[in-house]
Amino acid sequence: MTIDRRQFLQSVTLGGFGLLAPGVQQLVAAAEMDSWFQNPLALPPLEEGRLIDGARRFDLALQYGVSNFLGDRPTPTVGINANYLGPVLRVQQGDDVMFRVTNRLSEPSTLHWHGLNLPAVMDGGPHQVIAPGKTWSSEYKIRQGACTQWYHSHMYHRTGIQVYFGLAGLFYIDDKDSKNLNLPSQYSVDDIPLVLQDRSFNQDGSLRYASSMHDRMMGMMGQTMLVNGTAFARFEAQKSLTRFRILNGSNARIYNLEFEDQREFLQIATDGGLLAQPVKMRSSILSPGERIEILVEFAPGESVMLRHKPLPRRPGGGGGMMGMMSGMMAANDRPFPIMRCDASRVTSAAQRFPTQLIKPRNWAYNEAVRTRRFNLNMGMGMGMGMGMGMGMGRGGFSINGKSMDIKRIDARVPLGDIEVWEISNTSPMAHPFHIHDVQFRIIERDGRPPGASEQGLKDTVLVNSGERVRLIMQFENYADAKAPYMFHCHILEHEDAGMMGQFVVVS
Repeated sequence: MTIDRRQFLQSVTLGGFGLLAPGVQQLVAAAEMDSWFQNPLALPPLEEGRLIDGARRFDLALQYGVSNFLGDRPTPTVGINANYLGPVLRVQQGDDVMFRVTNRLSEPSTLHWHGLNLPAVMDGGPHQVIAPGKTWSSEYKIRQGACTQWYHSHMYHRTGIQVYFGLAGLFYIDDKDSKNLNLPSQYSVDDIPLVLQDRSFNQDGSLRYASSMHDRMMGMMGQTMLVNGTAFARFEAQKSLTRFRILNGSNARIYNLEFEDQREFLQIATDGGLLAQPVKMRSSILSPGERIEILVEFAPGESVMLRHKPLPRRPGGGGGMMGMMSGMMAANDRPFPIMRCDASRVTSAAQRFPTQLIKPRNWAYNEAVRTRRFNLNMGMGMGMGMGMGMGMGRGGFSINGKSMDIKRIDARVPLGDIEVWEISNTSPMAHPFHIHDVQFRIIERDGRPPGASEQGLKDTVLVNSGERVRLIMQFENYADAKAPYMFHCHILEHEDAGMMGQFVVVS
């Protein structure tokens, strides 16, 4: 099916607070829906580009579409070479890549390469706008080792709604070291992408986005769980040992992932790539924008649910706004199922996996030439109008007391410098903090070293309310005094409303 601009806009504005129609998954009603998980998990197509004059070229189009999340109720969506979401892009370390991105929408957009080290003018942030009907080219060299990155809209003031309707996809990088580790690596067989998103729907099947003050203050959280765009997803394992590459692609929801039998699994990678060795886990907290890779062993014939369990409560809370928002978050954080894993096709035992992986890059604290401090804040004077093009204004969502100004550069970083960034959260809720261009290491959380699962390269870190997190990183390869990179909260409604800043790398 195709849909024109007028039909699309009508679908976006219909419904408002309408109750969800029968058959739509509501996250608060978990146990009785266990048997509903019968929809085969959709897997995005794998796209490896075409070699042209020594470069790997990808042709991508931002386009309108129609998706059938809820059976016979069509949902107007947007996607990248598809009705919803985009293909998995796969490249090799050392590749020269060229992306030609055509905007077939009737509003401007961008396409940001989240987690990539690349020139600022190729980053796809708010300054690289693609007008309707135009094509933007992004060209750079893949300098990073094996990892799972992603790409998504980063349109100024419109990131939240554009990602919510489908402008996102996964980006794999391979290298020689990872290929020698005997990890599950056959795409769609034992190497499986999982894009986790929560969405809300109106009675007619259309998506409902940010229709209340709560949605904009807390970030948009939906009532229906999608995995790769599949509601009530069922994954049929083909191999006993399966690798899941998991992206929290939600606008605002933080997941605390576990299997219903609380089985042990192995985390092998963070945002920026493989860990030094697999880490035994029974649950993992994943905030918006973060990725993990895990190995799960399934016994032949078994069936187990991947689910969210409530986040651990942090001490404090108090009264006033802090207490109010703590209460709101607790009320919205209940257990719910995500995906049924069925091993009825599995017949063989698990393959052996390595006990040592790679040595992730790190920097010594005494190598840092300076420390920069960033304070994340949500003020009481949040001037939240109903339009999505607004900023929060003075006293609203801010970093170091300043809301985003696309004409202001907040920091200038000398090329090659190693820096410590100290992120403090004085707001009443947690924020995932993302830095463009670099992968960093976490030095400490409130003076304590990070857990084993966070001792790898990352580009997004969850900073809890009242917490201080210290990061170390190096700014390499590219300098441009005029073209900035972003740093921001990855709750997309907060980013759109001003919790974002800009830095340039200068030679």
